[in-house]
Amino acid sequence: MNLLASLVLATVLVLASVSSPYTLNTLPSPATPTIDPVLKTMLPPVYFCGESVPVHEEVVARRLVSALVRNTSQNQAFLRIRQRAAVFFPVIEPILLSHSIPLDFKYLPLVESALQGFAVSPKGAAGYWQFMPATARELGLNIERGVDERQHLIKSTHAACRYLRYLHNRLGSWTLAAAAYNNGIGALLSNIRRQQQRDYYYLHLNAETGKYLYRILAFKELFTNYRSYQHLIPERMMANLTSPLNTLTDDAAAEDEILIPEVILNEATQEAINTPINDPLRPAKGQSMDIPLPNAADVFRGGIKAKLVEPSGLERGQIWVFHLTRDGIAGGHDVEEGDILYAVIEDIDTKTNKVYLRSDKLYSTSERQTYSLALSAVDASTGRIGINLSDLSQLKSGWILTWKSL
Repeated sequence: MNLLASLVLATVLVLASVSSPYTLNTLPSPATPTIDPVLKTMLPPVYFCGESVPVHEEVVARRLVSALVRNTSQNQAFLRIRQRAAVFFPVIEPILLSHSIPLDFKYLPLVESALQGFAVSPKGAAGYWQFMPATARELGLNIERGVDERQHLIKSTHAACRYLRYLHNRLGSWTLAAAAYNNGIGALLSNIRRQQQRDYYYLHLNAETGKYLYRILAFKELFTNYRSYQHLIPERMMANLTSPLNTLTDDAAAEDEILIPEVILNEATQEAINTPINDPLRPAKGQSMDIPLPNAADVFRGGIKAKLVEPSGLERGQIWVFHLTRDGIAGGHDVEEGDILYAVIEDIDTKTNKVYLRSDKLYSTSERQTYSLALSAVDASTGRIGINLSDLSQLKSGWILTWKSL
């Protein structure tokens, strides 16, 4: 089988797998890798934030090839993204460096928003970095009538850096931090604990998160190493990549909100470089790092309180029973005082001195029916997920915890 035939077969297999509504990373264990000699010779060594990508694995190679092919099949769209990047990367890069975030994360907003400040997702995420309103507020961005700082390039990039540093601090890997940015740290940690696997490439994840890092890698490779993929890239796209990048026309700029007057761009870049980092996420020695919640009231909208009635042992997997103390709404369900939460100790983290309690089921005493409902216990003083171990001195019937929908 020649190289082109192998490529076509690999791409067809990858695209066929995407048709499934829930595509999983189905790699074998790291100890017994599957190696496709043709795919291996097609791809150069690839790294994300200094972490090696196992492109010798057939599934990894196919997914990266698929992401590359998809990007290079959209010639004009990719050209517009390159033009935006030429304008905005000089602003984003010094902010990343000021927070000690690897520069590879400058490609993340290309995947999230195509670097369009007014991009809004169907779920309500907005801005260059596609923050949901609650997350944006937790990160210190102002969202109110007539003001949405998710659309402010410099402020939203500082917020993204604070979030990425938090994710890396919790997960210990920039690759996992990128996955958690897409899927949420709670969902990712749940997958890691359930599967006993901390390598992104070997985790079974939902289709979107399973492809997310490959989309970032495809942009990075096409921006910085496209000559290594000339056997994959159509001639027209290769001609665009090898030609000097032209400025957008005035009409195109008006449509895409790309061009910024040079004086404004220079001022923005200088502000990004000179802005001090009054960053409450920079931990003191020996302290853990959490996301600050300047307005905890926002977190508790829709939150509920429940009283412990049946404590159990302080071990992973133990079940504790709580009764709701008031009527309310949680996860879209009307809940009532006296309804029962069955909570499991999901994790005990001695490094952060916290216990993580999660409830997946609620029993309605009035309807005599059990509902699936994902809730996590949060620190009532900050709104952060996790209960301090020191608070467990109150561990007895009648202890009230605050719960937040996931």
